[in-house]
Amino acid sequence: MRDTSAAPNAWDTAAPFPGSPPDISDRRHAIGTPDGRYWELSESGWDAMLGYLADPATLARLAEFRQHQVEVKVIDRAGERTFFEPRTADDQAIIDEAANSFLRDVGLPERPAGYRWFQRLPDDLTVRDIDEAVYEAIKHLPLDHHPAEAVPAIRAALEELYRER
Repeated sequence: MRDTSAAPNAWDTAAPFPGSPPDISDRRHAIGTPDGRYWELSESGWDAMLGYLADPATLARLAEFRQHQVEVKVIDRAGERTFFEPRTADDQAIIDEAANSFLRDVGLPERPAGYRWFQRLPDDLTVRDIDEAVYEAIKHLPLDHHPAEAVPAIRAALEELYRER
């Protein structure tokens, strides 16, 4: 199932992020910029889907230059120790493929790698409002539904949220 809407590919039309976001952001908190408030989409396919299905004019991207760390926990005869090491290109490829696999499953275009993705929020909207509206829109679906079956309801819920403001 592919996205057959007449809308242009939102990944291709995303504007540059207006400003300098924090190095670490929490998806639940808005980031203030001169052009309005944004939330940073996580690297998950779910957040990528939400960003894609909302108004494409609200999507922004910024080249990713941060060096991510992964937590490594070793348990052996000497005991347990935890340390951090840089995320490898292979690690990142696995993360990107997982998100893109989800996007393919729901019929949406793959998200280009190498960027941080952001969604502009209307003045009075929070990420929690988005989550609640989306979950409300899909609560009627059977528990074993295919993710693509949720796309029309999620798209409609996001269009309503953004249209109302």
